[in-house]
Amino acid sequence: MKKIKAVGVLISVLIQVIFMSPAGAQEAKTLSASDIFLIKEIASLRNDLSEARSIRLEHLTIENQMKAAWIIEELLNRAEQKTCGTLKSLIKSEFDWGTYESAEAMVAQAKGFLKTLKEGNDPFEGKFAEPGGYTTDHTFIKKDGKYHVFYIRGIAATDWPAYQLFNFGHAVSKDLKNWTIEKPVLQCPKTGPDVFQVWAPHIIKRKGVYYMFYAGVNFNVCQSICLATSKDLYNWTRDEKNPVIISGSWAQGVYDQNKWSDCRDPMILKDGRNYYCYYTSMRMNPETQKQEQCIGISGSTDLLNWKDEGFIRLEHSLDIPPESPFVVKRKGTYYLVYTNYRHGIVYLTSKNPVKGWKEAPEDKMTIMSGVSATEILKDGKQWKISLISHQKNGLHFMEFRNLIWNKDGSINVKPLDE
Repeated sequence: MKKIKAVGVLISVLIQVIFMSPAGAQEAKTLSASDIFLIKEIASLRNDLSEARSIRLEHLTIENQMKAAWIIEELLNRAEQKTCGTLKSLIKSEFDWGTYESAEAMVAQAKGFLKTLKEGNDPFEGKFAEPGGYTTDHTFIKKDGKYHVFYIRGIAATDWPAYQLFNFGHAVSKDLKNWTIEKPVLQCPKTGPDVFQVWAPHIIKRKGVYYMFYAGVNFNVCQSICLATSKDLYNWTRDEKNPVIISGSWAQGVYDQNKWSDCRDPMILKDGRNYYCYYTSMRMNPETQKQEQCIGISGSTDLLNWKDEGFIRLEHSLDIPPESPFVVKRKGTYYLVYTNYRHGIVYLTSKNPVKGWKEAPEDKMTIMSGVSATEILKDGKQWKISLISHQKNGLHFMEFRNLIWNKDGSINVKPLDE
């Protein structure tokens, strides 16, 4: 009996040692019988996944086969980490692992994707992400007949507080359907306003030079608009003056380099000889002494020197960030599309790029629900709108819809095949 107890204690100790958490991770735990059963199931699914990787699937490209397989593997990794208590977090944030499902639910989700893959189908058809990754805020630029997309690149089934967003992904396509993954760009530097992470790129071309504006994030999660330039879209040089834009004086008392401060998701509109940068920010309302979310605006004539142009106060987004603003001018009207996590993708209009913005009625303001981070582009004669779709447990993908301009000035979207 003593020997049996001793063996049991030894097994318990070994389990804790084997699954000992790395630096910054949660403290490893003693595994229960149900935990061990789940880990055995994960191991079995990994064997099935290896087989699904090696089989030639007739109706899938090898790129999509690998994309699906790696995403499934990351789901299994996260379920295992959660079971063993080895999930980590770089900062204390409300964006933590509490927003994810149980390990059992993650395994069930992975099992469903694997079943689809083994049947020869793509569980993520029409959804762009790197193999084993996720995609969120992004930007497009066309060069020599090809589309280049730059995007936030993360690890599938994770969030940025646990796994840093060190650089931007880069992919190239002729048709916005089939993408070739290029090397990541703009790795975080050792010092500066973007030392911690880089978010939400936007690119515009001027006089043969590509200007990438993006949100640099410091270790306090204070965000500021930074700039990098390139002549070939592959090699980028940071501006020595970074950051080039921070929230205006109207953000005094709210914007602080020593704490989380909103100044992100830049988008540049060229309007005649002027350029306008729209970005997500926050202000203190002097009348109510309450913080309000808003969209900040800065203006420039050379993309290098910027002046504050104020902010847009949005009645429907005072308590929720108006993220990923994107502005298009069409037939004398400016359309500002942004993400509102209560209403979805919404828009407002104006006859002026800085002032006079009017929100649509609440029952007509939503273009799409349940998606985020839209960009607008014209592909030949067809207007398209990109979006980030979301699935459970940190799976985010880039997709497209057709953008429709209605005769009454309103806008809506339709699937690509309509």
